[in-house]
Amino acid sequence: MKTPFHIMIIPTLGCPSSCKYCWSSEEGSPVMNIKVVKDVVAWLSDFRYDPVTITFHGGEPLLAGSSFYRQALPLLAKGLAKNKPSFAIQTNLWRMTPELAKIFAGYNIPIGSSIDGPEDITDY
Repeated sequence: MKTPFHIMIIPTLGCPSSCKYCWSSEEGSPVMNIKVVKDVVAWLSDFRYDPVTITFHGGEPLLAGSSFYRQALPLLAKGLAKNKPSFAIQTNLWRMTPELAKIFAGYNIPIGSSIDGPEDITDY
């Protein structure tokens, strides 16, 4: 029997919103260094779990930017190939761009979204 394993990667605690229920910090928070992603790959490389699902969460994970995902996704996909990784992301979509959408589509990443923010944005 295969044992599934789920991890969450939080590329930044920052968020452009200020939702009252959230602990997230301001938008300018630091972005995870790609070395941390390499460390995650090294840490998981001996795990015998498959499949592995990796969810990007936050804060607002889109604030990490396209450069982060262009580096992180291949490292995770190739480095954990034996674990059959799949990916997901949970985002408020405020910072979604065509470039990020293309990157996520290339890895078949499902996007979970919440409706957050001030009334004028939420109602839009």
